[in-house]
Amino acid sequence: MVETAFYRILVAIETDGTRCQGPASAPPAVLEKRDAEQLLAHLAADLKALMPDIARCSLIAAGALYDQTQLLQPSYPLFTALENVSTDKREERFSPKLVSVGANNGAMPVDSLQPDGRAPRGLLQLLPVIVQGPAAEIRELGQAMEYRFMEEGQLSAHSAAWLQSAFDVTINHARLMTLTDLYAMLRMQLEHFGFLPLWELLDSALEGNGELSVTTGLGNRYELRDGAVHSDFQTFDFWASKGSGSEIPAQRGELSAAYADWTRETRQYLTTLKAHGIELVFHDPANRRALESAYLTEHSDRLPHQGDANVTEHSFGDIGTIAITLVDNGRVRNLYPLQAEGLNRIHEELRRSMPAGHTVAFPCDMLYDEERRQLIPEPDAAPGPH
Repeated sequence: MVETAFYRILVAIETDGTRCQGPASAPPAVLEKRDAEQLLAHLAADLKALMPDIARCSLIAAGALYDQTQLLQPSYPLFTALENVSTDKREERFSPKLVSVGANNGAMPVDSLQPDGRAPRGLLQLLPVIVQGPAAEIRELGQAMEYRFMEEGQLSAHSAAWLQSAFDVTINHARLMTLTDLYAMLRMQLEHFGFLPLWELLDSALEGNGELSVTTGLGNRYELRDGAVHSDFQTFDFWASKGSGSEIPAQRGELSAAYADWTRETRQYLTTLKAHGIELVFHDPANRRALESAYLTEHSDRLPHQGDANVTEHSFGDIGTIAITLVDNGRVRNLYPLQAEGLNRIHEELRRSMPAGHTVAFPCDMLYDEERRQLIPEPDAAPGPH
């Protein structure tokens, strides 16, 4: 009985950025069965030219390109689906073969192999390939691929031209890489932009390494446990008086700029983790209760003043709306979107609950009381469109 093993590798394709932007942008084609067979034949020829011993192994690939967020998910469902295509995990005599998975009218036979249309159309598109062979052979080949792909893994011009035509993309560069190479690239990108703790969370979650706690440079604390990431969501009022912004001076709008940075970082973590299939659960820092709604309602202890706008939409630069302050029935409430759809839900509530003729203010900034360090509605607001 021969025990076989798998090794996960990739073809990394750097595409033309103009195909990823604007109304004319289009995703790469998904290959039908015959083209998927041709695809694997081209890749097999390049792999054998670089590493002749790989001819003793099977190669498994799907005729599709994927964003790295779809590949790098807990338990690696896309790679697992490719490995499950092979039924020859233990057999009397291993016979190497080429196993391609093609689409039928654009639909892959396995849901997890279908490219995610919600994923961003980035410059880097990835084609996963499984190498299967006797366990000892795979160990040796795996070590060799880790060393050689970065230096010698460029696809042949013939294969790159075929891929460009088949997937209907403009290829600037195409090369073989391992998962280790992809991890190193992602870490470098996140570290360059100051998100090394985010990389540590991703790495631990993807590898199933249990619990981890990290703290960012802006004071956000994230805990990985039970398969999800948990973090406190600090409203402006809490952040400015009791949280990580409590030491920042309130004058000259400094709190606005600093809380905007805090919000930008929080949204980056939320967006990136979600894209990789990792849930981010926000908690109320006062009572540790999980916040399950798409938006948070905070009841302010501030009393409304005559002339205050009924609705004040606080925003800051490129990150857009941060919070909305409502004045209704003698109360002041602050609403914060917690998820991407949160702002739409808030606006739906406003349309249902706010009386006709209410005043709406868009100050293009965050308005706050410097002394009390809390959000305020726009004062002396004149009636406006809503």
